[in-house]
Amino acid sequence: MINLATSEKVLDGLSVGVLAIDLEYRVTTINDAAIELLQVRKEDIMGRSVYETFSDAPEDVRYVERTIDTQEEIYLEAIPYMWGGYHKYFSIRTKLLRERNDVIGAMVEFYDVTKAEEQHKELINRMEDMAVNVIPLTNSIALLPLQPIIDEVEFHYILDKGIKNVARMKVNNLIIDFSSIATVDYAFIDKVKTFIKSLELLGIKVRISGVRPIVALEWQKRSEPLPHTEFFPSLQAALNRLIPEIQ
Repeated sequence: MINLATSEKVLDGLSVGVLAIDLEYRVTTINDAAIELLQVRKEDIMGRSVYETFSDAPEDVRYVERTIDTQEEIYLEAIPYMWGGYHKYFSIRTKLLRERNDVIGAMVEFYDVTKAEEQHKELINRMEDMAVNVIPLTNSIALLPLQPIIDEVEFHYILDKGIKNVARMKVNNLIIDFSSIATVDYAFIDKVKTFIKSLELLGIKVRISGVRPIVALEWQKRSEPLPHTEFFPSLQAALNRLIPEIQ
């Protein structure tokens, strides 16, 4: 049989934080990793209610307490832990503690994923910027080279940021180039059509270039063509037609 001292030694050797509470929300176990992550002292937290120790914690971070209240275990890959002096992201997993068939408490395992979450957000920001990278070609013409990552970016961002980028340049014509797009689905086409219609409401004439044959077939199958939008086989073909028109 493993004694209490041995159990504590095993828990303290873990890299993940472990905290357990009883049905009265009193802390029954906390390991060294949890002490460091929560920035507490063991003598100040053991045996005390977490509602007393963390009296100012919002309800939306009280996952282990919620596990006792609802009898449901929780797993979250990354949750913001942003209150008081905490500015972190934790990955958490809660578990009901049972003795025979009776629930006697709950525990939570958690670890710091702040660095990974910040890197993920930075990647998303870069993807968003790439998705709406509007390039000025002349005083009245701009180019938006569509990227496959458009499917990974929230469309409201594309619609809002893309329109602002085009409007800020004060151009009358936008070429949307599809050269990098190898496949499309209905959702993708619908996004593009909404974007184009929004630009047309601003008086900006949109042309589309570089649509691949397979994309053209998918577009035709999944959606009606845009009646007021010209299509060109390449960006150069679009420019050859457009530049003489505006001179």
